[in-house]
Amino acid sequence: MFALTLNPGFVLIASAILALAAPRGARVVLMIGAALLALWLLLDHEFGAAAAMAQMGLPVVLLDLDALNRIFGIALLIALIVAAIYASARRSRYEDGAILLMAGGAVSALFVGDLVSFVAASSLSGLGAAWVVFASPIEGAGRAGARLLMWHGLEGLLILVGVALRLSAGAESSVLARLDAEGISGGFILTALLIRVGAPLAHVWLKDAVGSASAAGASALSVFPSMLGVYALARFFPAAPILVPVAACMIVIGAFYAAAEDDLRRASAYGLIAQSGVCIALIGLGSPLALAAAEGHAFTTICSFLALQMALGNAQHRLGTTRASQLAGLGRKMPLTTALVFVSGLAVSAAPGFSAHASHALALEAAAFWEMRLLWALIAALPGVLFAGLALRAVIAANRAPAKGDGQLHEAPYAMLLAGALGAFFCVAVGLAPGWLYGLLPGELSFQPFALDRVGRQLEVLGVAGAIYVALAGAGSVKAPATGRLPDLDSLYSGPFARAGRWFGAVMMRAQDAFGAFLDGLLQRAGEGASTWVRACDRPYASAGDASAWLAIAAAAVAAVVAGQTNG
Repeated sequence: MFALTLNPGFVLIASAILALAAPRGARVVLMIGAALLALWLLLDHEFGAAAAMAQMGLPVVLLDLDALNRIFGIALLIALIVAAIYASARRSRYEDGAILLMAGGAVSALFVGDLVSFVAASSLSGLGAAWVVFASPIEGAGRAGARLLMWHGLEGLLILVGVALRLSAGAESSVLARLDAEGISGGFILTALLIRVGAPLAHVWLKDAVGSASAAGASALSVFPSMLGVYALARFFPAAPILVPVAACMIVIGAFYAAAEDDLRRASAYGLIAQSGVCIALIGLGSPLALAAAEGHAFTTICSFLALQMALGNAQHRLGTTRASQLAGLGRKMPLTTALVFVSGLAVSAAPGFSAHASHALALEAAAFWEMRLLWALIAALPGVLFAGLALRAVIAANRAPAKGDGQLHEAPYAMLLAGALGAFFCVAVGLAPGWLYGLLPGELSFQPFALDRVGRQLEVLGVAGAIYVALAGAGSVKAPATGRLPDLDSLYSGPFARAGRWFGAVMMRAQDAFGAFLDGLLQRAGEGASTWVRACDRPYASAGDASAWLAIAAAAVAAVVAGQTNG
């Protein structure tokens, strides 16, 4: 019987090329059909390498299935189906192709079994992510796309150097395996992957890309790039101690900016960084329960943040902004969108009955030992911050009285509402029946997320956070940043660092010009001296007076030598 051994991601990459020529009505069918075919290819195979070959003396494994990449693959492909429905509401063949390319590169990277193929697929996904931002109609998207391309270029360079050093140990080193974070090659690869997940110092690329992308592009960007990085860390660096403090910093930074950023799409991107930090912290702990919790939390993070970005994208599509300070009256103008924002906000906040609660309770269980008490406290407090900063703040802002004479607006297009409702449905379905999610995790996992102590603790955290936010908002202490955009490290990169770079470049250019002028003058003088000497050597004869003088001097010298020898 004929059996396909095609990597599921290759279907999406081929579809990305076809999307550039397909008419608008056929593109949504193409995207959904490609995702369904990739999902069938994933679920139709047993675990183990199904396609391998040798290329240039290196083993190339194009398809390798196991429990780890299966759960990530299912989540990403389901997200692509929902994103395809959402994207059908607007006309942009280039963005459709870019989303398919980004998704195809990410899914391909999940299922390859060697480092060379992983680097190629990951780089292709990064290129697609930059293309998604370039295709956005929002002002400044071109510059944001160029910045994203630079970040992914730096990531690609680092991982390429790490893989090259790894391959220097032998051809068999190209097979995917656990890497040493303290080694040189492992250090380069780890640094590259930390850029991909939005670790501190590199976290600004995610909120910059999401804030500059279109509604559909931001939804896709919140799923594929960073979750591929989480998968790669789980694959290459399980139980690496360095991941725990890095993840703690991600949780703190993400939580702070999610609560403080006025633009809710950017705030959601910061929330994604914080929840990715929870996944990475669990990977760093490395116990079987922690690794299972990391995979489950990655799954629910994909579902919840996709739904939230789609709901916020509805407001972006109609109003042109998602700034909380400018959403007054949204509840009356777009009630369905407001409801979707609140439901998805509850999902990202791990409210009981929603998707993230099932994995969040498991994460707390995995981190519940004394040495990790600070990490446990950060994970426990994070949902409260996200509830106040994303769900409660959005609803309060949407239900403020609008400006006088403010006209009515219609809801978002039907396809966008349908996709948003579908995303919210997945959040609720996983939250109410988490047993099938636990069934996808490795090992025999028996866990009760709805135990009274777990539900009670979570409701207390959300209730306290909500009460504090309402009190601060009522007292007028919660205000949008006066500058319009909250400063982050990108302000430093584009401000003092950029000016210092330009100043240093100008100084180096002037120094180069001065050195060049000095060298030109030195060479010119040397050339003139050499030319004078050559002309003197080329004289055919000397004058009689000069010859007589030289003969007299030579005769005197000979006489002096002879006299000295005689006296001696």
